[in-house]
Amino acid sequence: MESVFDIRMVFSGFSFLVTSYFWLVKSRKERPNLQFYQLSNFRTVSRRHPDKEGWRRLCIQQLDTGGVLVANHSLRQNSIIFFECFLLTDDGLVAGDWGFSGDDKPPWNVGPESTISISPACFFDVPEDLELPENPEFHIQFITASGKQFSHRFTQKAPRLRSADQPKNLAA
Repeated sequence: MESVFDIRMVFSGFSFLVTSYFWLVKSRKERPNLQFYQLSNFRTVSRRHPDKEGWRRLCIQQLDTGGVLVANHSLRQNSIIFFECFLLTDDGLVAGDWGFSGDDKPPWNVGPESTISISPACFFDVPEDLELPENPEFHIQFITASGKQFSHRFTQKAPRLRSADQPKNLAA
């Protein structure tokens, strides 16, 4: 008489579950996954617009070269070929032009499971009477060679991750 509970079926099911789990984990790590971290402040420079009366050209660029860290959490290389800039105002988004600081120009190639630092710059045509907040926010949408888009919201001042009092508390 044949057993209803066959040990080969148990091993086959266990093998299927383990294989499925590893394929799901591996396929997740192969998807493009870029994350952005602001390391240094941006500076804001405003000049009269050369072509439009009553407008000014606003430039937001890094104080230091390489002030944005790009982390690639994928097993595959990724390349940022260009980006789009948007300034957040009380009236909505203002689309801008992209640029770079110094010789740090796109494309930026990010190796598998590695990081690079980049220096993006954004240029906006805004009315002369536009009041910017003390710490203006702008949005950058990065476009990769594969067509995948990643976005991040930056501020003029780099975010502080911990307070100055924390090391004192840890030493005590």
